[in-house]
Amino acid sequence: MKRIIDGLEGESTIRKMMSGWGIKNFQADIIIKSSKTGKWFLGEIKNQEPFEPPPFLGHGLPPWQIETRLNFQKDTGIRVILFVIDSKTKIIYWQFLDILMSKEKYQTTGQKTRIIFPLKNFNILRDMNSFLTQLEW
Repeated sequence: MKRIIDGLEGESTIRKMMSGWGIKNFQADIIIKSSKTGKWFLGEIKNQEPFEPPPFLGHGLPPWQIETRLNFQKDTGIRVILFVIDSKTKIIYWQFLDILMSKEKYQTTGQKTRIIFPLKNFNILRDMNSFLTQLEW
């Protein structure tokens, strides 16, 4: 456990140092590569409770995370996938972030705003074959 904590502290130190120097950065949760097409994908992973209606049941991210990830996608051509583990149902949802942003969404108000996407706009991660097929792996 100490090695894990030491590793996290080291990562945090470097990210803070880079930010202090004005170097843009963010922590990638997972990076995956298609063995068939050679395409890379960046995954943003959340484990969270669903947002309750109104206006709809959904999941989301803070606007700054969306902006950072979509800027990364624009600059690199590497598509970003949002994976959400619903902490109530244990269902794993996923969708490309650019697709989510092109459809219905809702921005919360308050100190910690989030952009919420309805569950109907996500795919459900059931098995490897269906996931890879949907990615055109």
